[in-house]
Amino acid sequence: MTTWLAADYLRLHPRTVMERARKGELPARKFGHDWRFSRRALDEALSGRREPPEADQVLTSEEVCVLLGFGAHKVGRLARTGELPSTGTGRARRFSRAAILGLLHTPPSH
Repeated sequence: MTTWLAADYLRLHPRTVMERARKGELPARKFGHDWRFSRRALDEALSGRREPPEADQVLTSEEVCVLLGFGAHKVGRLARTGELPSTGTGRARRFSRAAILGLLHTPPSH
């Protein structure tokens, strides 16, 4: 769903929804300049039912740097802007291995 639909669903202002998505407080994917939300993921996140990935499926920032061939600064910036899905902040940031590998196999959008 779009930012506007998610805002209506959550009863929040669209700017608040975008800001929370950018900060990683709401599960979302960014496509270009647009955020997309899953109703199911929002429901799970709000109810606290979201299951953490299995330990062997969680990557640290350093592991993502090696996998993508990016420096730590770029990985951190992409995570902060929501272009790389992650949880946590700074050195405590964690990435889903499946999500990162999915990005590697997704053709770029134009």
